[in-house]
Amino acid sequence: MRRSHALLVAFLVTPPAWLVAVAPPPLAAQAAGAQEDLARGDAAWLRRAEGHQGGRAQPGPVGEAIAAYEAALKADPGSLDAYWKLLRGYHFRGEYVAQTREAKQAAFGRGREVAEAGIDRLAGAMPGAPPGAGARARLDRMTPQEAARALSAVEQAKAILLWGAVDWGLWGDAFGRLAAARQGVGDRVRRYGELVLAIDDRFENAGAHRLLGRLHALAPKVPFITGWVDRDKAISELERAVALGPADPTNDLYLAEAILDYRPARKAEAVAILRRLAARQPSPERVVEESKVLEEARALLGRQGASG
Repeated sequence: MRRSHALLVAFLVTPPAWLVAVAPPPLAAQAAGAQEDLARGDAAWLRRAEGHQGGRAQPGPVGEAIAAYEAALKADPGSLDAYWKLLRGYHFRGEYVAQTREAKQAAFGRGREVAEAGIDRLAGAMPGAPPGAGARARLDRMTPQEAARALSAVEQAKAILLWGAVDWGLWGDAFGRLAAARQGVGDRVRRYGELVLAIDDRFENAGAHRLLGRLHALAPKVPFITGWVDRDKAISELERAVALGPADPTNDLYLAEAILDYRPARKAEAVAILRRLAARQPSPERVVEESKVLEEARALLGRQGASG
C-alpha cells in the first residue's frame, strides 16, 4: 500500500513524459508562436511580386505567406490579424496566380471558409455578445449602423468584412454568377459591403463603394432573388469610389466599364478615363495588382476603337 501511494504521489507531482508531450502549450506561448508566423507571412507578402510578369504573379511568395498565416491561425484561432491577412492572401492567389477556373474556385473557396470563421469571431468580440452561435445571429440581425457601433473598437473588423466579401464575390464569379446568385452569394457580399461602408467608407481606397458598385454592375437580375440589383447604384457607388480613392486605378477602371455598359451616352467620358489609365505606370508597392488593372484598361480601350 505504501508503495502504491508513493507511485500515485509521484504521478501527480511529476507527470510521465507522454502526458507532458501532449499537453497544450500555454496561451502566451500560443500567441507568441502566432506572432512569429504572422511576421513570416508579412515578410513573404512583401515579396509577392517577385518574378511577376505584368499582372501575373508567381505562386511561391504568396504561397509562403498563406502557409505562414494558416500556421498563425492554427496556433491562435482567435487571431483576427491572421483572418484578414489570410483573406487577402487567398484573394491574391485566386486573382493573380490561379490560371484555371478550378484553381480560382479553390482559392476563393478557402477564402469563404476563412471569412465565415473570422466573422463569427468578430461577432463574439462585440460587447455583450452571447456565447456560441448566438453572437453571430445577433450580428446578422443588426442594421449596418448598429453593427458599426458594436464593432467600432475591433480594429480588424473592416478588413475581415471587406476581404471576406471580395473572396465570396470572386468565388461566385468562378462558380457562375447565376448559380451563385441563386445561392445567395450576392446578398452576402452586399451585406458585408454595407457593414464596411457603415464602419469606414474610405477604407482601402473606398473599398466598400468599389465593391458595391461592382456588385450592382455585374450581379444578374434574378426575379425574387436579386431584385435589389440597381445599375444606377452601380454608377453612383463607383463615382463615389473614384472621389474618395482617386489614387486607386481599379476604381477608375470599374467606373469606365459601368459607364460603357449602362450609360452609352457617356462613352466619351469612359474613353477618357481609359486613356488616362493606359498612360499610367503601376506603383512599385502594388505592381502586380495595378499592372493587371492597366492591362485590362488598355485592352478595353482597344475594343472601343480608341487606342489612338
